[in-house]
Amino acid sequence: MSLTDKKQIEGIEFLSEPSGYAMADEWYDFADANHFWMKWRFEALKKIMPKNYVWGEILDIGCGNGVVSEQIERHYGYKTCSCDLNLKALQMVSASRSPLYFYNIHERHTRFREAFSTVLLMDVLEHIDDPLRFLSSVDFHLSPEGSLVINVPAIQLLYSKYDRVAGHVKRYSIPSLKKELGAAGFRIERAAYWGMSLIPLLIARKLLLYFCTDNNAIKTGFQPASSLVESVLDFIRRLECKTFSMVPVGISLTAIAKRSGKER
Repeated sequence: MSLTDKKQIEGIEFLSEPSGYAMADEWYDFADANHFWMKWRFEALKKIMPKNYVWGEILDIGCGNGVVSEQIERHYGYKTCSCDLNLKALQMVSASRSPLYFYNIHERHTRFREAFSTVLLMDVLEHIDDPLRFLSSVDFHLSPEGSLVINVPAIQLLYSKYDRVAGHVKRYSIPSLKKELGAAGFRIERAAYWGMSLIPLLIARKLLLYFCTDNNAIKTGFQPASSLVESVLDFIRRLECKTFSMVPVGISLTAIAKRSGKER
């Protein structure tokens, strides 16, 4: 399907030609707003954001199926501009979310130059082979005093077949994320791990997936095996979120960064 043909798809503005992306399409079949991990990630986001934070104009880069945009609109009341290069995922976004772009940020459309007060990279950076180039293009879209909000998977020792099939290049720590962002001219203002209770589960996942085929890695590695398992995991989520304001280590890492003042 050409770009001209795709422009006819309702609700999506096509600004870029199709190009490759490192993400397993199957993941979006399971990652809805009711999934315990998606709820946990948003709880982590709410904890790290300052209570008086003004979101302003928001761009969700690599928005996928739009769950984060939905959560932000429902909780904070802000509309979110969203973009991705995965058409299947974009077509799963609720029609009420607007605007929605099929857009390659490396093209740096002039209409988006420094146009956003908040840029979201929610589980995007771990898919990027050249983070310096990518973050430079992210920076183009961010206003001078804007905030970059990031979530990435943590603990490299937990890297498994699931990560590889999902398109992850690596997992992070606070120091490694700080180094990567620093090289691109950003400084971390706040950072926190979450999901400490899931570390044993991810160790077990790594061992289990050793015996699974690539075709089953996403479903086995991300989707709870039953509604009972989902309920147990959701209970663990609520328990950790209620008990700890921060944890010393976890399976994921959320951070807020700003420009460090270096020349662009």
